[in-house]
Amino acid sequence: MSHNFIINEHNKKEDYQSDFDRIAKVLLNEKELVTQENSYRIREIEFYYYSAKHTDLYCHRNDRQLKNNSLYFHRFKDPEKYVRLKQKGIDITIGNGKTIYGGILIRAIENTKTNEIFTGIGKLTNRVISDIGSTFVIQDIYNADKSIFDSSALIYLKPVEGNGLRIFKKRRQGLNLKKDDTGGFYLDSKYNYFTYPVIEELK
Repeated sequence: MSHNFIINEHNKKEDYQSDFDRIAKVLLNEKELVTQENSYRIREIEFYYYSAKHTDLYCHRNDRQLKNNSLYFHRFKDPEKYVRLKQKGIDITIGNGKTIYGGILIRAIENTKTNEIFTGIGKLTNRVISDIGSTFVIQDIYNADKSIFDSSALIYLKPVEGNGLRIFKKRRQGLNLKKDDTGGFYLDSKYNYFTYPVIEELK
């Protein structure tokens, strides 16, 4: 059974966390990211979501993030230049197709065969690009525009038996306070979910 990563609209920005919790459990415990070369457990993610009621100023609001259940490669424009770009990343998109932008940033993956863990969004993205062949394939992925749950896609999510790993939460990483983030709500919200290492939840 495929899971659509749909976010419900709420009246209060504080209420969106429950949707992120629900999706994180599925993504970290019941899915694997599959390429032509490898299969990966997703070990760390971050949510970015911008709507009228949840004005997350740290969301890129790229047009790709208007889509739902697609892939967004950060700052992808020119395949020849992209291979040298250091600031790369991959989102699973959670927009509504109209006016709401959203992405689940993948921050760490673990190879299911070798158990090697790739952390850091640039290193992780380069690993996936290596699997699919080249940065030019990203344009093919965009053109095909298949659902992330479509097993005929070059990169897709495969359902697996629940791994039962404990999920921890903390603040998103690498962000600086934006002046319009009143009270630092979006900076401080625990929108980062991870299943490694086994440590106490950061307060």
